[in-house]
Amino acid sequence: MSSLAADPVSFEAPEAHSRPPFSDVTDGLARLDDGGPEQLSTASLRDDLRWFAAQQRALEAMSARWLAELDRREQTGPPDFEPHCTRWLCNELKFTSNAAYAQLRTARALDGRLRLTAGALRRGEISAQHVSVIRRAMEQVDKTRLDPASVERALVSAARQMDPHELERHWQQIRYRADQEAAEEAEEARRQRAWLSLRQTPWGSYRIEGELDPENGARLKTALQAIMGRKTKDDERTPMQRRAAALGELAGRMLDAGVLPERGGEKPHLMLVADLATLRLEPGSRLAQLDWGPLVTGHTARRIADDAAVTPVLVDGAGNVLHVGRRSRVVPAAVRRALNLRDQHCQEPGCTMPAELCTPHHERHVADDGRSILPNLKLYCEVHHAMRHPENARFRAPDRGSP
Repeated sequence: MSSLAADPVSFEAPEAHSRPPFSDVTDGLARLDDGGPEQLSTASLRDDLRWFAAQQRALEAMSARWLAELDRREQTGPPDFEPHCTRWLCNELKFTSNAAYAQLRTARALDGRLRLTAGALRRGEISAQHVSVIRRAMEQVDKTRLDPASVERALVSAARQMDPHELERHWQQIRYRADQEAAEEAEEARRQRAWLSLRQTPWGSYRIEGELDPENGARLKTALQAIMGRKTKDDERTPMQRRAAALGELAGRMLDAGVLPERGGEKPHLMLVADLATLRLEPGSRLAQLDWGPLVTGHTARRIADDAAVTPVLVDGAGNVLHVGRRSRVVPAAVRRALNLRDQHCQEPGCTMPAELCTPHHERHVADDGRSILPNLKLYCEVHHAMRHPENARFRAPDRGSP
């Protein structure tokens, strides 16, 4: 039996759906599903996928017509009142509120001024993503000197040859060439819509959400790509994980450079608060703190202290501050320059990450009385540096003497 036919619906279908033309569509899909794709040639698979896409787009166009009709019948409240059919989409079809409203806006546009777009979608010539781009463009066209009908014709024609991202850029070019002032106003509107949220979760991590304008987004992307560098053979992180690490590295480099505006009479820097026992990984020691906030393990505290501008804060067992020292760099600038010249790249065999993208690693950690001198230092990239901080038994071995 077909998986389509065997899959139960989540609502009671009306009697009309058991008769043609609905039953013809259901039976036809079931027969196609029964045949399956396994015995088809590659060419047939591609032909079928094109046919599926065309039918799906046609169905989306019909669905928009039905939704627009439902909207006309149920839109009884004031203009800013939530339409009944939006709530129905959320409650019955389990749309999110944003997705339901977007569907409704598209349905209204296709049933109204975007008749050319609706026809192209119905014929399977363009996708729903193309429609979204065209709808947004037509919502903006009234703020320009452009003729709406001409713009829709141009965008529908271009959509047949372009993907949605290319179509969006094509629309921006059309607008700028015809009306630079309108394009500048739209650009400023994007700047005004930019936002960024950085909040600490109950578990101590941080969650970032937001939207950047094109200029600042491109700046951040370029900076992150520069820090990420080439992916090494031992780097098993996903691209998203690498970007997250690069963002932290970017912030760290800005703090270390000392070019940020002062706060509280000094340049901003990360404060690490820890017992000496924590840095030495002694059993029973407490977690360290970053800026009196998130808690981190001794393993992380040691890694942060390996090459950073550190303000040492000594606390007793109750967490009371005993001493706040002067901020200093673990690896002096002159030593770092000499280290870069000596090692030139990551010292992991086979890794060629350049010195400027590497971190000095203390063979014997500062917390274990290791000194920031060349014989005790090696350069490692972010991935291989982390591998040298498992904080295993070798850090807890009997004193071997300082280099």
